[in-house]
Amino acid sequence: MRENGLRGFDFLHTFRDLLSRKPLPECRSTGQCNHPIPGLVERTMKWMPFLHKVSFMPRRIVCIAGASLFCCVGTWSPNTLYAQQNAPMVQLRGQQALPAATGSVSGRVVCGDTQRAARFAQVMLIPAEEVIGNENGRESFGRRSGARTDLDGNFTATNVAPGDYYVTAIATGYISEGALLVAAGADIASAMARLPQVHVAANSPSTVNVTLERGSVIAGHVQWDDGSPAAGVQIGVLSATSTAPGGNGGGGRNFGLFGGGGEGGITDDRGQFRITGLAPGDYLVRTVMQTPVVGPAGGPGGFGGPGGFGGRNASIVMYAPGKIRRTDAQTVTVKAGEERTDLTILLDLNALHRVTGHVSAASGTVGSGTVRLTDTTDTTLQRTATIAADGSFLLTYVPSGTYTLSVPFASSATPGSGGRPGGGGGGRPSSSFAPFSETVSVTDSDMTGVDVTLMPATQASTSPQ
Repeated sequence: MRENGLRGFDFLHTFRDLLSRKPLPECRSTGQCNHPIPGLVERTMKWMPFLHKVSFMPRRIVCIAGASLFCCVGTWSPNTLYAQQNAPMVQLRGQQALPAATGSVSGRVVCGDTQRAARFAQVMLIPAEEVIGNENGRESFGRRSGARTDLDGNFTATNVAPGDYYVTAIATGYISEGALLVAAGADIASAMARLPQVHVAANSPSTVNVTLERGSVIAGHVQWDDGSPAAGVQIGVLSATSTAPGGNGGGGRNFGLFGGGGEGGITDDRGQFRITGLAPGDYLVRTVMQTPVVGPAGGPGGFGGPGGFGGRNASIVMYAPGKIRRTDAQTVTVKAGEERTDLTILLDLNALHRVTGHVSAASGTVGSGTVRLTDTTDTTLQRTATIAADGSFLLTYVPSGTYTLSVPFASSATPGSGGRPGGGGGGRPSSSFAPFSETVSVTDSDMTGVDVTLMPATQASTSPQ
C-alpha cells in the first residue's frame, strides 16, 4: 500500500480499513477492500497524493478532508444504505452467532364431506403452551407460523420454532379452531383437544394432515319494529354457556363467530344473514347496531364522551328473538351439519328509554366524571355516560327494569382544563369525589330529574334516601 504513494497517509489507510469491515492486519497484508463501493475507495486513495502536491497542504489535513468527503458520499449512496441493511452481524473474536434452530411442518388438508383437497385454506399452528390455562379465548392465541394450501391441499410451514402445536385450517363453511372455541365457551381445553397436534424439532421436518368437518348453519332475517328489513346490522353468535363479560353497551370482548368464514356477519339489503362453519352446540344469536346519541343541547350522550363512542354513535346489542338482556335470549341449538334457517330477530328501539339527571357535590362543583347504569338481573347490560361540565348526564336506550346507578369517578376539573387531584402539574388544582351508588327503577317511560350528590374522596360515600 505504502509503495503506491500513500506513505504518510496513515489516517486514510485506517479509514479505508474501517469501512472495509475487515481486520486491519488482513487488509494491510492483502491490499484488498470489501466496502460496498470499493471503486470509490481506491480512486480516493489514488488522487490523495496528487491533491497534496498541488495544494501544498499537509498530508494529514488532506486525508481528513478527503475522508470527510468520502464519508458524506458513502452515507448518501443508495448502494451503501442497501449494504448496511444487509450486512452480516459483526462478531467479537472467539464468538459465534448462529440463527435460532427451527423446523418445518408439511401436510395436506382435505374436506371431510367430499374427501377432496381444501384449496387455498389457511393453516395455522397454535403453540400448545398458550392454550393451557388460557381464559381469554381465541384472540390471545399466538399464531407463530402458518401456510396456505395449494391446489392439491398441500402446505409447508417453514421457520417453525421447536415445540408442540395444535394445527387448524380455515376454509369457508368448515369448522375452524375459532368455531370450536365459540361453541365450547369457557371449556377451551376440550375444544382444542379436537384438533390434531404436531411436535416440531429443531432442524427436522414434521408431518401432519388435517381433515375439515363441514360446519352447521344458523340463518334467518332481521327486521325493524315497523316490518322493514334491518340492513347492515352486525350479527354473530356466542356460546349459550359463555360467561364472557361485556356485550350490551359495555363493549363486548369476544363477539363470537361471524358468518361467511371471515366475510363478515352483516345483514344484506333484505335483512338476511347466514352464519356458517359452526360446531355443534347451543348458541345465542346477537346483533350490534350503531345508533346515534344526542344529548340535551348537544351535550354528552349516553355512551361515554360527548355523543358516545366514536363521536356520536353508540353500540346497542340485542339478542334473538329481540331481547335486550342476555338472560332473556333464545337458545339456538344446532347438531353436526344441521342448517337452521328459520330465525327471525325483531329490533324495537322505540321501547327503550332515556335517563337524565344532574351530579353535584356537597362542597365544590363537579366538572367531569362517569355515570353508569348496571342491570341488577343481568350485569352484561350496562349504560354509561359522561358528566358534562355543568354536571348533567344522559343515559339512552335503557329498557325498563331495576338498576344500580353509580358514579365510579368524578372530579371538579372540567375536560381540557388540565387540572388534576392535588393540583400537581399544569392547570388549576382539582378535587376528586368518593364513589357513589344507589338503586333506581326505570318504568315504562323516560326517567328525569335524577339528582346525585357526591361527597369528598376523603369521606365515606353515602347513598341518598
